[in-house]
Amino acid sequence: MSWATLSVEGAMSFRDGIPSLRDLQRAVGGYVEAVSFPLAGSEATMWVNEEGKLVADPRRNWKAECICPMAYDWIAGDVAFTGGVGSRGETLGLSGPQILELWRVDRNVHVLLIDDQKPGVVIG
Repeated sequence: MSWATLSVEGAMSFRDGIPSLRDLQRAVGGYVEAVSFPLAGSEATMWVNEEGKLVADPRRNWKAECICPMAYDWIAGDVAFTGGVGSRGETLGLSGPQILELWRVDRNVHVLLIDDQKPGVVIG
């Protein structure tokens, strides 16, 4: 079982186990909000900072939007990914096909990020 994180800079990290609430809050930098979406033929959950757009300088997570497009909305800040929800409401780990799909997106999707505050460009 595993879960993944994706920073606004485009860095994907995979971790073993099932994350605790505290793990998810650390990963997204605050209170979490769960967004269910299909990934590799089954349900997955993307965890976002529910107040991510309210910070002084919210940063858009373009790569997360490629994985989980949200109609009429955008994703702010770092995110975490887990599998769907179990029959008792428990958080599930990512399945093998879901991990492979996240790896594929991480390897093949590159987002050009231009920082207005600092010189230079980051490709995530």
